[in-house]
Amino acid sequence: MSISKNNLFIMVTCFFLFLFITFLSLQNNLVAVDQFLINWLTNTFSYSIPVMEAVTKAGSGEFILIATLGIGIILLLTKLWSHLVFFFALTFGGIALNFILKISFQRERPGEMTVIEVFGYSLEMASYSFPSGHTMRSVLLFSFLIFISYHFLQSFKSKVTMIIIFFLSIATIAMSRVIIGAHFPTDIFAAITISISWFFFCLWMIRLISKGRLQTI
Repeated sequence: MSISKNNLFIMVTCFFLFLFITFLSLQNNLVAVDQFLINWLTNTFSYSIPVMEAVTKAGSGEFILIATLGIGIILLLTKLWSHLVFFFALTFGGIALNFILKISFQRERPGEMTVIEVFGYSLEMASYSFPSGHTMRSVLLFSFLIFISYHFLQSFKSKVTMIIIFFLSIATIAMSRVIIGAHFPTDIFAAITISISWFFFCLWMIRLISKGRLQTI
């Protein structure tokens, strides 16, 4: 089963939105937008900074790795082979894509520059700002969970409830990165658009590969 025209439209549109945001950001044409949104978010949610510091951990590499392995084991045990391949390609491919983009653009963070750390170990590599890695990882993980919920939950109420929960998780993690001063808003928008595009690209590819050989997603 090939990807639908609607999905293809979303994939292409989000990709070009990413390119548009990237071009304007590199030309420093979105500085005013960034500053306005930073001021608004920090003033509006200043009381919740400790909460946001806790929320942002849900997009950390450690959390995503543990969640990925857990979901992978469930997919393996349930023998959803094409879903397993799709999920691993989506997640680990997305991490690699984010790394390549960060190294390519090397945008400095709004606060102090940090290094990449995994489970407390420093890789001695600068952690650049564009696009947001926390946001990309969370969008990809929770988008997959939305996808699974939509296709496998029988109850309409359960589907809607889980989709809302996962969508709010993405939004909260994304906002937290700006509120705690780790990213510019344009880092977040770029991460969201390229993640959505990557999601539908992986979905398209796995459907092409699995067509006629594996269980159709």
